[in-house]
Amino acid sequence: MSTPAGSPVRALLLDADGVVQYPELGWTGQLDDLGGSPGFFRDVSAAELRALTGEADLAELVGDLIDSRGLDVTFAELLAIWCRIELDPVMVKLVGRVRDAGLVTALATNQQSYRGAYMQQAFGYQDLFDRTFYSFEVGLRKPDPAYFRTVVDALGVRPEEAVFVDDMLANVLGAREAGLRAVLFPATDTHGHLRLKLRAAGVPGV
Repeated sequence: MSTPAGSPVRALLLDADGVVQYPELGWTGQLDDLGGSPGFFRDVSAAELRALTGEADLAELVGDLIDSRGLDVTFAELLAIWCRIELDPVMVKLVGRVRDAGLVTALATNQQSYRGAYMQQAFGYQDLFDRTFYSFEVGLRKPDPAYFRTVVDALGVRPEEAVFVDDMLANVLGAREAGLRAVLFPATDTHGHLRLKLRAAGVPGV
């Protein structure tokens, strides 16, 4: 990925899950076990979609799902599984180096309010990044190009001056449609692969 002439990189945007943090291995199966069927995680995820933009409260949506199935579980128990997350220390150092190089950094993530609040409290993302953009606060979610336009406008940079990293191709394509330089960081890539991609995109400090 080449750097457009006359457009130095001024901002680095990073997704959360699969990039900066990682859910506990097997967490989706744990939700299925708690719900008593293999399709419970799928149904909970479908309910979560409405909460990702802040248009609905996840506790109410999941509460309705629990009641409809007659389950003897609580929303708090489900949320505890959702919030079993580990921060990637290598990515924490990378963000620090990029900030030291003079770039503005941002967390750009799809989250519902309960998990987003947990992440802020547990990992201090408001201190690690210059800005955080949770979809439930923005009112838009990836891969909608409007989400990315909102983020770069808030950062005061042009789309072509921002590099975005995500582990999901759909989100990368949405960012590119909005004019950002977007890097795919799949689970099969190492941190070394990511650094090479970021250097090719013009990101200093990596």
